[in-house]
Amino acid sequence: MSPSQPTDDELDVAIVGAGSAGTYLAYRLIQARPDWRIAIFERSTRIGGRLWSVKVDGLAHPIELGGMRYMSGHPLVQSVVDELGIETRAFDPADQPERTVLRGVIGLSTDDPEGGRGYDLPAGEAGRSAGDLMRGAFLKIVPQARELDEAGWRRHRATATFGGRELTDWSLDDAVATILSPEGHRFATDAFGYDSGIRPHNAGDAIQYVMGTGYPSGKARVPVDGMDRIPQELATRFAGIGGTVRLGHDVRQVEMGEGNVVLGFADGSGVRARRLVLALTIPALETLAEASPAINGPTWRRVYRSIEGFPATKLYSWYDRPWWRDGADAPTGLRTTTDLPNRKIFYFDEVPDRPAAILAAFTDHRHDEPIVALADGRSGGAPASPGILEAVQGWLATAHPGAAVPALPEGSAFQHWGADRREVGWHFWRAGANSDEIIDLAAQPDASLPIHLCGEVFSRRGAWVEGALETADAVASRLLA
Repeated sequence: MSPSQPTDDELDVAIVGAGSAGTYLAYRLIQARPDWRIAIFERSTRIGGRLWSVKVDGLAHPIELGGMRYMSGHPLVQSVVDELGIETRAFDPADQPERTVLRGVIGLSTDDPEGGRGYDLPAGEAGRSAGDLMRGAFLKIVPQARELDEAGWRRHRATATFGGRELTDWSLDDAVATILSPEGHRFATDAFGYDSGIRPHNAGDAIQYVMGTGYPSGKARVPVDGMDRIPQELATRFAGIGGTVRLGHDVRQVEMGEGNVVLGFADGSGVRARRLVLALTIPALETLAEASPAINGPTWRRVYRSIEGFPATKLYSWYDRPWWRDGADAPTGLRTTTDLPNRKIFYFDEVPDRPAAILAAFTDHRHDEPIVALADGRSGGAPASPGILEAVQGWLATAHPGAAVPALPEGSAFQHWGADRREVGWHFWRAGANSDEIIDLAAQPDASLPIHLCGEVFSRRGAWVEGALETADAVASRLLA
């Protein structure tokens, strides 16, 4: 691509990406510096990034194609919700245990030993729950996991070893596999549900994420109007103070020119900025770097390669009533985790015999493969393919043996975070990466260039909005210093 011709106007700050991180950063900057010229550039036609709420006629609440909740113990998100006056509701009003269906056996929760009856567990593992097995393995890898504070975890990652190797050289899956039997390992990981959170995740980061200071506290909540109300309201407030939001602006190239950063867009136009912040996924950053030598040097590539982005799929179906509550073995809680290809099932019903939605399949990483194979190339909230609907109907019947599953739902919506090569569902740290160094480095990978990175991708709270806001806060502090 040849260099674009920039406009004569020069921005003080250009932000690429109108998700949680980009909109929060823009709002914080313009609050502090209303005299600055700040613009957000977003390649899609909507604000929200990986928060995407869709209203469906007849349903009490929007369905969430992207992130679907935050925790009340997430201080930055909660402060934004409070400051902006965003009305929220409980994500899980019933607050009942989340069941498992593994190898045809129903468990009342991940802490129910009965859930493992379908596994050939050896002595020492038989009679224990999946949660107990996994926690026990974590404590053998990091015995003091429950006592470490944030600084303690940082020191531990810098010095700790496990099995004769540096702790951070291990993926969590490989480390756990040295402790549990093959059947115990399979039981524990099947019950966990998320492939990305276990299989490739850096052990030194993952155990903090699950058992230490990275684990979110409080109750799960969601805005009444949907999760994307958060970035949309931030963008509205930003624009109201004088900021600019430009949708449909696909940045294809970044270069330096006369001390400024020059952005080149897909349509051949361009813009100059004194500072640039890229609030993008790792695949989007790597794609942009291919055409942008300024952000493709060794330090930049080290940052990108320290983190892995994971695809994910979501299939929502809705019905005239919540049939899944029928029968003696019906779930009473919000979620069922299963070893069937649909992996995780979430139930969104509050009143009997009223229209209700079910997240009938929620998969990630390698678990996506059977779902994507049936998707017929669909995504973006489109109705699910006949192949997926037929397969899911069978999986739902297996997971709800006491209920009669309708042959077809009233409607459906399917999202594949990965259908576009620049999209993923979320990120985690790779085995072998030094996350403590990369978090510090990402705020400005090259001290000689006014280019900064932010997003949940560079945080200790991957996959959460809180992580996006934390990194945006750090970049804002740097720019305003």
